[in-house]
Amino acid sequence: MKALQTQQAALRTFSGAYFVFGTGSLAVIGLIDPIAHHLGVGRTALAQLVTVFAIAFAVLAPAVQMFGSRLPRRVLLAGGLAMFALGLIATALAPNYKWAVAARLVTALGAAGIGPVASALATSLVPIERQAAALATVFSGMTVATVLGVPLSAWLGHVMSWHWVFIGLGALALACAGAVLLVVSDRSAGHPVRARDMTNVFGRPATRWAIGATLAQMSAQFATYTLIGQYLHERTGAVPAALSVALLAFGIGGVVGNTLVGRFADRFEPHALIKSSLIALGAVFAVLAVLPRSVPLALVTITVWALTGTLFMVPQQKRLVALAPTQRGLLLAMNASALYVGMSLGTVVGSVVNGSVGAAWLPVASLLLVIAAAASHALSRKAHASESSTPDVAAAAHVGA
Repeated sequence: MKALQTQQAALRTFSGAYFVFGTGSLAVIGLIDPIAHHLGVGRTALAQLVTVFAIAFAVLAPAVQMFGSRLPRRVLLAGGLAMFALGLIATALAPNYKWAVAARLVTALGAAGIGPVASALATSLVPIERQAAALATVFSGMTVATVLGVPLSAWLGHVMSWHWVFIGLGALALACAGAVLLVVSDRSAGHPVRARDMTNVFGRPATRWAIGATLAQMSAQFATYTLIGQYLHERTGAVPAALSVALLAFGIGGVVGNTLVGRFADRFEPHALIKSSLIALGAVFAVLAVLPRSVPLALVTITVWALTGTLFMVPQQKRLVALAPTQRGLLLAMNASALYVGMSLGTVVGSVVNGSVGAAWLPVASLLLVIAAAASHALSRKAHASESSTPDVAAAAHVGA
């Protein structure tokens, strides 16, 4: 009983770390205007801080696994949270734009030691039949960050000061770091990661295509999500105030989806849930592409979109762990990198589509990207089946993936 309580406390701590990670990395989006005014730059330049963070995180997440793999993972996670706190506080104190860019790079370095490490630790603390539930518990922190953390940060930044928002998040990150050292008793290090391990991940078709599926799935969502207000206006004639309701609907769908995947992901093989999620997500974007002029119907569809999209990530992480259990940290780091690159790529795709043919066509672009994600997943499955028939490769793979 005590061991189970310790596990649950650790998982809740990891969830808190994910909440700080998600809120701290995305809070800039809701605070663009006050930060841009303080730094004396335009909104476009300030928005590039999001891209800087995403690109830096994509590069640093695997690098942290490589150079920090010999450290106890609890120390790596606590250190990542401390570095994240330093970056957030430095952002709050930034006197100019260049300082802010440097601060976001520090924040990205800290983030690289949070998300992937927390997920890897969570899967190692529980038996394989409870891995999906553990991942759902941990990833719920990111869901709450999106639903509550980012909007609350935006509101506090406007009624108080954006500086205090970042300082407060920094303090929360330090508190999480202390909680990790206090609650997590596992003092083991991850498996050593060498440069050739990273090369092997991309050289191995099963893992390369699996990571590609994450990239395409996240790109599909952000291609429409980034300009959802513009889409609603063009497709349904919704007024700007409807955007807040739409984001709330999206958040509710995400919470429901995360709850469902936590309950069912260990009962079904990852492939079945990934396939179902992608099919449902494609159907949602197809509906959005031909949606009649109805705001209520749009809000219902957006809720279903968030629910189906959320069902993807937990079984995807579980499948990656099964593909290479000894390199779970590296694979989860690369998956996290793909997630943030996908956000940036989807934003670019959405901007291009909106500028070329209008926001009403955004779901079409998203649908094509979902098809690409499904194709990548299918290619990964095919490659894994081929590998499983080769004894040398099958020894390092999990037949249930």
